[in-house]
Amino acid sequence: MASVTILKEACKGIEDCGICIFVCPKDIFIESGRMNAAGYITPKLQNEDDCIKCQNCMIYCPDFAIIAEGKKEKSTEPEVEHE
Repeated sequence: MASVTILKEACKGIEDCGICIFVCPKDIFIESGRMNAAGYITPKLQNEDDCIKCQNCMIYCPDFAIIAEGKKEKSTEPEVEHE
């Protein structure tokens, strides 16, 4: 299981940024309905158990407001050798 932490005070919110929502292949980020001290509405996780540990949210967050921990899952697809 992955652990995803949103640093709410560093986040520029889903309206001014929202990159985490866009890059998540499992759509686990939704609007929290809460504002941080800067007045941004931050995201929250709707089901952290669906996280596949891709770390896209952490990698693409321009404000370093997301920490995604946990080992990335290996692909279940067989590797194809090219000749």
